[in-house]
Amino acid sequence: MNLIHSLIGRRRFLLTSLTSIATLGLGRKAAPFSHGSAGASEKHGTAGGRPLKGIVLYYSATGSTGKIAGAIHRGMKSVFQCDVAPLKKIDPVETAGYDVVAIGGPIWYYRETANLRLFINRMPLMTGKPCILFCTHGTQPSSFFNSLYQPLIKKAFNVIGWNDWYGGASHVLHMPSPYVTDGHPDEIDLQEAEAFGKEMAERARRIYAGEKDLIPDIPSGPDADPLWLKGGMDLMDIDMSVLGAEMEGGMPGPGSGVEDGGPGGMMNYADEIPKIDMTKCIYPRCTACADNCVEGAIDFSRLTPAALVSGSSILVEGCIHCQQPMCERACVYDAITYRQMKTKHVYDMTKCTYPKCTLCIDNCPMDSIDFSQPEKPVVHNNCEGCDLCWCICPEDAISIPNIDETHALLANSETSWDSPFLANLNRAEKTGRFRRIVPIDKVGWGNLVYKNPNAPRVILHEGDYPYEVTD
Repeated sequence: MNLIHSLIGRRRFLLTSLTSIATLGLGRKAAPFSHGSAGASEKHGTAGGRPLKGIVLYYSATGSTGKIAGAIHRGMKSVFQCDVAPLKKIDPVETAGYDVVAIGGPIWYYRETANLRLFINRMPLMTGKPCILFCTHGTQPSSFFNSLYQPLIKKAFNVIGWNDWYGGASHVLHMPSPYVTDGHPDEIDLQEAEAFGKEMAERARRIYAGEKDLIPDIPSGPDADPLWLKGGMDLMDIDMSVLGAEMEGGMPGPGSGVEDGGPGGMMNYADEIPKIDMTKCIYPRCTACADNCVEGAIDFSRLTPAALVSGSSILVEGCIHCQQPMCERACVYDAITYRQMKTKHVYDMTKCTYPKCTLCIDNCPMDSIDFSQPEKPVVHNNCEGCDLCWCICPEDAISIPNIDETHALLANSETSWDSPFLANLNRAEKTGRFRRIVPIDKVGWGNLVYKNPNAPRVILHEGDYPYEVTD
């Protein structure tokens, strides 16, 4: 993306000129929020006779989204009072005290991160309050807004604007280093994000003042931006032959000679569905898996006495076999398992300096790392599979024994794994959506992150994260 959106004409920065685009079947936008009747105070962009108050909420793994969140915050607070906080620094219930919410994160597995979705699920109803979406991503921006829109509609938000930025891929194990999108977000991106934040805050203020026509319709249809389209890999122009013969006709699954997601056991999505262990599940006290299923496919009304005894009955209908299942991520009781090839994190307690160092625990997005028995730490099933813990451990105390099997297929060469992504990126560059910082001949094709022998592989800079939440 080049300079500011007004210079390059990207489609999502100013939405007031959107023509009549069909609203997603997920639901119509809610009525504009107001406290009581729309009196004189509302006309001046206040809520219930008091000044508007906003908040920027975000998750950032390595700092890219945190930088964008900080810039959006600067823009918003130039219009009205605004706080900023990463998800771990605020209780979802506290969001009820805000009139305008901006929320964002990186794209993982063609969706929002699981912790972001779970945070929204725990928020109170925000009937009609304006919501602003943003995200960061690597070479393939797709599906994020479509996926995030669903839980936001359940909370009765009015989505009034959205935007996205490119970011680096410093901790994605099968990616080259430096990567083609490294260097983003830079100062130009941050200036753009600040301008976006100010524009969205002004829009929210005007909506509170009664300008209901400023609430845009949600893009849909084949010409909509990929971030608003459903799907992930299906949105890319992929020649399956370039991904290697092992992927021809689908991923190896049952019958491949490998069980339980071991080496070479990338699952066949048509044959596999989540398994729910009813000896661990505490339904009806917890319904997190059903609440956060992206397809609404988990139906506990199908629970039978036989299922309670066997624990093997599948309570799923219409399951689309998510690449990284949200149901498994939502369960904190290890009651759901999904047979697929996963990285396995093993701790070497002769190297680990816990409790002196808690970097892996503090930065795990899902709070999956359990040191309740320090001599043998446990990583629970709801691990998001981001491998950030392995990347940031300063003592090299975490190993991934199946790392070659889990990442080698996705990291074959420049002409295999990266070819569809590079094709999309080249198109984005030609249309002004992407602004290249790393020249193509400087991309470290042979320097795959998972082959980096150093520890830590990624250094987190807390100064990049705007943690402040004011009273």
